[in-house]
Amino acid sequence: MATKAEEMARELKSIKRDFFFLKERCNLLEEENRRLRDGFDNGIEPEEDDLVRLQLEALLAEKSRLAYENTDLTRENQCLRQLVEYHQFASQDLSASYENLLEGICLDFSSPLATPTGEDAIDGDTQDSPNSQSSL
Repeated sequence: MATKAEEMARELKSIKRDFFFLKERCNLLEEENRRLRDGFDNGIEPEEDDLVRLQLEALLAEKSRLAYENTDLTRENQCLRQLVEYHQFASQDLSASYENLLEGICLDFSSPLATPTGEDAIDGDTQDSPNSQSSL
C-alpha cells in the first residue's frame, strides 16, 4: 500500500508540473495575442498585412521558378560534361588508332642517302659531293 501511495504522489507531482507549465505557456500566448491586437489598433492596418502576404506569395513563386530553372541548368550542365567526356574519349581513341595506322604503313619520305662513287670511296670520304650525285 505504501508503494501505491508513493506512486500516486509521484504522479500527482508530475501532473502539477505539467499543469504549471501549460498555465505559463497559456499566459505567454495570451500576452502575445494582446500585443498583436494592440498593434492592429495602433496603426497596423489589415491592408498592409494583405500586402505583406502578397509579397511573400510572389517571393515564394519566384523561389519556386528559380529552383526549377536551377534543376534544368544542372541537368544541362551534366549532359554537357558527359558530351565533353565522350568527345575526349573518342578523340583519344581516334588519335591512338591514327598513330597506329601511320606506324603500320611505315612510309619514309626522307631523302635517300648518297652512295659513295669511285673517287670518294677510295679516299674514304663518305660525305656528299656534287660529283657523287651525278647519278641522280
